[in-house]
Amino acid sequence: MSKMYLLTSNRGKMKYKLFTGDCLDVMKGMPDNSIDSCITDPPYGMGIDEWDHDVPTVEIWREVYRILKPGAFCLSFCSPQLYHRMASAVDDAGFDIKDQIMWMVTTKMPKKNRLKPAHEPIVVAQKPFKGSIQKNFDDWGVGVIDVENTRVPWDKEPPKGWVKGGGARRTFGKEGKTTGTQKEFGKVDANPAGRYPSNIIGQVQEEHQKYFYAPRVTRKERGEYNDHPTPKPISLMSYLVKIYCPPDKIVLDPFSGSGSTGLGALKEGRRYFGIDMDEHYNDIAERRITDYFAEDEPTR
Repeated sequence: MSKMYLLTSNRGKMKYKLFTGDCLDVMKGMPDNSIDSCITDPPYGMGIDEWDHDVPTVEIWREVYRILKPGAFCLSFCSPQLYHRMASAVDDAGFDIKDQIMWMVTTKMPKKNRLKPAHEPIVVAQKPFKGSIQKNFDDWGVGVIDVENTRVPWDKEPPKGWVKGGGARRTFGKEGKTTGTQKEFGKVDANPAGRYPSNIIGQVQEEHQKYFYAPRVTRKERGEYNDHPTPKPISLMSYLVKIYCPPDKIVLDPFSGSGSTGLGALKEGRRYFGIDMDEHYNDIAERRITDYFAEDEPTR
């Protein structure tokens, strides 16, 4: 069983599909090389409920691999305890593991005989492709991350007078020079648009450590009717979408839940395909999307 909704607003058309059913079965009905990105918050295997008995299987990730375009990125949240199982399953499905993003969040409760949890890791993988990154992008429209529109703003005036070519001078034991002066190599000013984005998301504010760039979901953002146990912040999903999915492309979430990935995707002008076994959560996702864009008077 599947549902399709179309929101039309003064921001333009925002299209999304919500599928109810087992993600493996739903994805088997999708064509090869048809999806532009996968950004998902699947079960962590922590046993908090019946659906959370294990991380997604290699079979599921192989199906994600099949329907993603060559060079497309696949991001999966997971727990620090079982990150190795999640990353291994994604790797075994054929993806190239490219990075690990750390989402800093300190509002979780500590458990006995353990340090207070303060981060959640995200597997960053990419479907292999042939040729250069640019050639793949020209062919498929994916595979290039956006680091320009996701730069972190400077707190003060951007630094000036850096020694030029710092990256090229890092030789790790080979011939070269890791130190130098402006006279030797020239100088360059920092990019005024902001810092190059890093694989740690979150900024510790001086006045209080628990407030980060992407804090946990507030009650208002969740919605009083949303009883999903683990929604992610819209700001966080929006940021990941901007980096890893080009504009106007499709973001897939095989474990859609209450639709946080979809909200981030639609907010950034992408299309969204969400899959969840529970129709109740799909109904919540639809309501959250409708409520979020209510200021634009959407129609269906």
